Amino acid sequence: MTPAKSAATARARATRPAAKKRAPARSGTSRSKGRSTAARSAAKRPTARKSAARSAARKSSSAARKSSAKRPARARSTARRPVRAASSTKRRPAPLTPSQRAAAKKALAAKKVLAAKKAAAAKKALAARRAAELRRTTAHRAATAKKATAAKKALAVKKAAAAKKAAAVKKAAQAKKLQAAKKAAAVKKALAAKRAVEQKKLAAEQKKLAAEKKAADAKKAAERAAAAEVKRKEAAERRAVQEAARAELREQKQRERQEAKLRKEQERTYKNPYIDDEKFVEAVSEDLQTHRAELDRQVDQLLKEAEALVQERDPSIGWDDDAGDGLGGDIEHELDVMQAERLRLELEEIDAAFARMRTRAFGMCESCHKPIGRDRLRAMPHKSLCIDCAKGGLGVRR
Repeated sequence: MTPAKSAATARARATRPAAKKRAPARSGTSRSKGRSTAARSAAKRPTARKSAARSAARKSSSAARKSSAKRPARARSTARRPVRAASSTKRRPAPLTPSQRAAAKKALAAKKVLAAKKAAAAKKALAARRAAELRRTTAHRAATAKKATAAKKALAVKKAAAAKKAAAVKKAAQAKKLQAAKKAAAVKKALAAKRAVEQKKLAAEQKKLAAEKKAADAKKAAERAAAAEVKRKEAAERRAVQEAARAELREQKQRERQEAKLRKEQERTYKNPYIDDEKFVEAVSEDLQTHRAELDRQVDQLLKEAEALVQERDPSIGWDDDAGDGLGGDIEHELDVMQAERLRLELEEIDAAFARMRTRAFGMCESCHKPIGRDRLRAMPHKSLCIDCAKGGLGVRR
């Protein structure tokens, strides 16, 4: 090892313990100062400015620590390798010389002065910031107080205006309420009078309705009694008609039985010559069908003409002999009806002739039970009497 290296190693060993012991003291002092300053600023300034003061204090303390520990760190870094080399030889370090100690003390004093200057500058900057903060706070408070005073004054004016307006509205509402009460009283009085009139009118109407209902009930009772009497009479008439019809039916059946008996006796005497003459019966049947179709057409036409006369006639004029202007229409109508009725009778005779053909009694006289002449049957095949019986007046329709 060279003498220069050993001297550097000795200096490093002399300065390293002092740096280790004094640097924390400086850092602790600056930190305590920064903290106390930050505490005082936090007590005086608003909460929004606390973070800025704390960051400034931390920066100043960190700068002091870096400046105080910079050189010993370099010495330590440069002296480590020789120390390791010396340790390998297991020698004890040589003590520092007075000149080395004086140099170390001088360097340490210079570091302290530099740190004090930096701390004073930081303190001055902090004081300036606090003054600026105080000025801003004071101005803000003054502006806020001014605004609050103006707002309070405006609010007082607004409240006074609102109170005045509310008093006017209240007065108007009271007047309106009084007017509405008067109007309601007048309406109530008029309504009471109207109700009294309506009640009187309703009582009169109810009395009238009761009388009408009583009269209507009496009328309905009379109508029901009359209807019951009419039904009783109609039932009696229907029973009488039914009895007469049954009696007539019994008499007719008795006559038919007698006629049938007489016919059988006469048939034994007279034989029907047209039973086996099928050509003659078919020719007569065709003539009857043609004649019946023509009669149906004539009946329909006559009924339509009669209906047309009824529709053309004035409904205020009745069908009697005293109707002057409608006399011609009455005669035509009666003639049409009579002609239609005569044709209906002839249709019934044709249907009876077809029935006699089905029973093989066609061509025999219903009165004398003798054969009807062939010429009469060709001319009027629907007739059921021979010419002698028809002349004798035994049957008008035959």
